[in-house]
Amino acid sequence: MPALTHSGHDYKILKSRWEALSERNGWKVTELSKEGGHPVLVIENAAASEKQPGGLYVSAGVHGDECAPVWGLLQWAEESGNAEYFADHPLVILPCLNPYGLVENTRLDSCGIDLNRNFQNTDVPLIKAWQQYLDGRSFCTALNLHEDFDAGGIYLYELTRSESVGDTLLAACEEVIPRESADSVDGSEFVNGLLSRTEGIEKVVEEDLDGWPETIWFYLHQATDSFTFETPSEMDLDRRIEAHHRFVESACLNCRRDR
Repeated sequence: MPALTHSGHDYKILKSRWEALSERNGWKVTELSKEGGHPVLVIENAAASEKQPGGLYVSAGVHGDECAPVWGLLQWAEESGNAEYFADHPLVILPCLNPYGLVENTRLDSCGIDLNRNFQNTDVPLIKAWQQYLDGRSFCTALNLHEDFDAGGIYLYELTRSESVGDTLLAACEEVIPRESADSVDGSEFVNGLLSRTEGIEKVVEEDLDGWPETIWFYLHQATDSFTFETPSEMDLDRRIEAHHRFVESACLNCRRDR
């Protein structure tokens, strides 16, 4: 796995590499909104531009102090062996939802808002633009890439209407970083790094969370299955990047096989 040779919070480099890759692949790059003066990009292939159903949605960087996901996602896209599949299946990528937060190394956006508790809130300009972009679209699989300051290993939230594949996805990454060994994370019970839910999602939001995370809103409105992957943010950065790369690759292969 290549080592990162610059700051993990350099949005200019991230943006320029995504634009160059998109030009090579014939993907469309659109400015969804601006966050703290920085453009928030959405990238889509031809099938997604036509709003074809199915395929894959991936987002990273909603919390700017979690930098490994944005580089792991880019690494996957630059090295992916699934280009042929995505010539015919929808692919939508949000490479960094909170570029201000990434640059400033903060969880919050430029207005002091945790975007990942506000995906229901169209008073936030970025969220309004995000919901408008997604209107009329549906996906088989959604991936949300995150990190956890308190974690000792990788773990996964799985919201699914299909057969669980969470253990398979974690297995693809655990050679790089072992699974979280705790049986409880943020008050929720995990089994070998996995929490899988099929129902009662709205109740979780109402009773346990102060607002709507991206993954739950997306699961209820846009996707058949939605996954939130977490790496321990205090571990070596290059290992975390590689873990996110492998997670997206594994999820893509599962999408390719079963959809």
